[in-house]
Amino acid sequence: MPDSQREALRQKALAEIALLDTPPEREFDALARLAQTMLATSMSSVTLIDPERQWFKARCGPLAPWTERGPALCAAVFESEASVSVADASLDPRFAGSRFVTGEPNIRFYAGVPVRVRQIDGEMVTIRTLCVLDDKPSEPTLSDMAVLPDLACLAEALVEARVVARRAAESAEQRRLAVERLERERRQVEQAERMADMGSYRYDIEARSTTWSDGVFAIHELPASGGVPNAEIMTFFPEPDRSTFLDGVMRTLDTGEPFEMEVDFVTAKRQRRRVRCSCETELSKGRPVALVGVIQDITERHALEERLRQQASTDALTQLANRAQFHRVLHDRLRDADAASQELAVLLIDLDGFKGVNDALGHAAGDDVLRRVADRLRRPCHDGCFSARLGGDEFAVIVPTEVGRVELAPMVDRLLRDIEIVTSNGDQIARVSGTVGIAWSGAVGRDGDSLLRQADAGLYAAKRSSKGSAKTYHPSDTAVGFAG
Repeated sequence: MPDSQREALRQKALAEIALLDTPPEREFDALARLAQTMLATSMSSVTLIDPERQWFKARCGPLAPWTERGPALCAAVFESEASVSVADASLDPRFAGSRFVTGEPNIRFYAGVPVRVRQIDGEMVTIRTLCVLDDKPSEPTLSDMAVLPDLACLAEALVEARVVARRAAESAEQRRLAVERLERERRQVEQAERMADMGSYRYDIEARSTTWSDGVFAIHELPASGGVPNAEIMTFFPEPDRSTFLDGVMRTLDTGEPFEMEVDFVTAKRQRRRVRCSCETELSKGRPVALVGVIQDITERHALEERLRQQASTDALTQLANRAQFHRVLHDRLRDADAASQELAVLLIDLDGFKGVNDALGHAAGDDVLRRVADRLRRPCHDGCFSARLGGDEFAVIVPTEVGRVELAPMVDRLLRDIEIVTSNGDQIARVSGTVGIAWSGAVGRDGDSLLRQADAGLYAAKRSSKGSAKTYHPSDTAVGFAG
C-alpha cells in the first residue's frame, strides 16, 4: 500500500477512536508510569501522531503536552509501524539533529513500540506509540525490551475497549434517535388519522388475529383498552356489504390483488356510517403472512356527494327528477324491458292554464301549482312509476312494465283528475289541468328519443282534440283517447 494511502488510513483510524485532545485518563496514565518504572527511565509517554504534531495522551517526566511531528522520535515508530530502540540518539544519524536530542529534554535513550487498533475489516493499523525515554544513554536487556510489547498489548486492549464503548454509545444513541423518530412518526400518524378520520389494521393470517390503530377503534366507537373484538369484526358491516367485503378479502388472499371499496358500516353505538376500506397482503420471504389496510370514515363526504348527485339529478323547485336524470332512467328501463321482451309506457304531461296562473296570480302561485302537481305524482297510487319535471310546466312519467295497456287506462284517468288544481289569490281564481301524451316502447325497443317523440305527438294530438284529455300515439296517426 502506498505511504500516502497508509497515512490516510492511520489518520482515519485515529479520528474514529476520538482520543486526540481528550482529558487525561487514569488507565493511560497508569500505563505510562508502569513503563517508566519497569524500564527505570526518567520519561515515558503514550503518544498519538496526527498530520502536524505528536500529542501525549499520557506522559511522565519533563515532556510538553505536544510537539511538532517532524523532529519527534515517536514518528519513526508510527511511520514504520515497527519497534524502535536507540541506545544513544546523539550518535544515531536518524535522530542526532533532532532538537529534542540537541535541546530539552536532551533525549539519549529511546525505545518505542506501535499501538494498533483493529479495523472493521480485521486489519491492524498503528494509531499511536508507547515509549520510554531517558536523558542518559542506556543498553536495555532483552527482558527489559520484552516488557514494552506486553504493555503495548495492554494499551491496545484499552483502545479496543474504548472503541467498543464508543461504538456501543453510538449505537445506543442511534437507537435512541430511532426510537424518538418512531415515536414522532407514530404521533404524526395518529394526528393524521384523527384529521382524516381513518385508521390502519393488520390481520395475522397464521394467528388469525387482528390489531387496530387507535383510529380504527374511534371509527368503531370502541375503547382501545377493550382490545379488538376479533370474533365480531364482520358484524359491523351490514349485508350486502358484509359479503362484498369478505369476497374482496378472499380474493386478495387467493390472488394477492389489493382492493379498495366503499361500504356501509354500523358502529358499536349503532350509528350508521359510510367507510372506505383498503386491503393488501404483507409478504415475508415471498409468502403472505398478513393482510394490512386502512379504514376511513367518509360519512360526511359520502353524504355531500349524495347531496351533490341529488342536486345534479333533481329539479330544485319540485324535488322530482330533472330532465337529465329522466333520460338516464328511461335508458336503463328501456334496456331492461327490451331484454325481457316487455314494453313500458311513457306519459308526457303538459299543464293547461298554467300561463294564466303566472299572469293573474304571480310566479309564486305558479311555483306552488308546480309543487302541488309534483306531490300528486308522488302519491302511492303511482308507486313504481318514475316521475320527472322536464322543464317549465312539462312533466313526464315512466310507467313500469307491470302496468299493461288495460291497467293504464284507469291510472291515466285518475292522473288527469289529480292534476286538476284550483288556486286563488284574494278574489282571483285560476284553474289548471293537464293534457297527457302516451307512447309504448314495443315498437321502438331501446330508442328513448323515438319513444319521447311519439309521446310528444300523442300529447299535441290530445291538445288539438281536447285539453285535459289523454291520447296514445299510433303509427297510423290515429289516437285512442281516455276521457279526461
